[in-house]
Amino acid sequence: MAPWKGSTALDQLFYGFDTALYTFFWHFQNPVTVGLSNICQHMGDTTAYIIYLAIALILCFPKKTRRYGVAMVVAFLVAFLLVNVLIKPGVGRLRPYVTLKDTPFWETYQTHWAYAGSHLEDDLSFPSGHTSLNFATFTALAAVLIKDKKKWAWLLMIIPIIVGFTRIIRCVHYPSDVLGGMIIGIIAGLIGFVVVTKLLPVISRNGTGKNETGDGSSFHP
Repeated sequence: MAPWKGSTALDQLFYGFDTALYTFFWHFQNPVTVGLSNICQHMGDTTAYIIYLAIALILCFPKKTRRYGVAMVVAFLVAFLLVNVLIKPGVGRLRPYVTLKDTPFWETYQTHWAYAGSHLEDDLSFPSGHTSLNFATFTALAAVLIKDKKKWAWLLMIIPIIVGFTRIIRCVHYPSDVLGGMIIGIIAGLIGFVVVTKLLPVISRNGTGKNETGDGSSFHP
């Protein structure tokens, strides 16, 4: 897929927004948050994708946790397809350390980039894959848990929020990349939730009356 010709226009459109949010979030750039970002940078790489998917698939086997696993798998796949297959290559937005070089903001950005000790990433910028993966996974899991009366489950959303925050702290994404990843991730997570709580029970009722384990019971939301 050829990159969208408006990717440069996207940088121009969000320039004021991105630089303002960079300036705000960089007030929180310190050894603690940089150290945290060093940990979180691994929560969206290939290994993280494999681990998240493996955990979700494992949860699919026991009947007690199957709904959580299915919701996570659906959310994971939706987010992956939207971000990595469609939007990133379609938009073709380059990383801020490439596109900010010819702007008045470059020196400020470069200073914070060096402080964070960041390294060049090997893929495109919009939207943030780390952010979308974590919001998708934990939105799906938290939504199903909350439906199961686990009121504490909303605390799980702290994890993707921290991941998105650290992507800005590390200067490897524009804030608008993180915002886009958050929106896509939440949508993907809610799709996983709807599939498990609305779609699968309907399919089960309209089918043979057996759930996917074949034990004769329906797939209850």
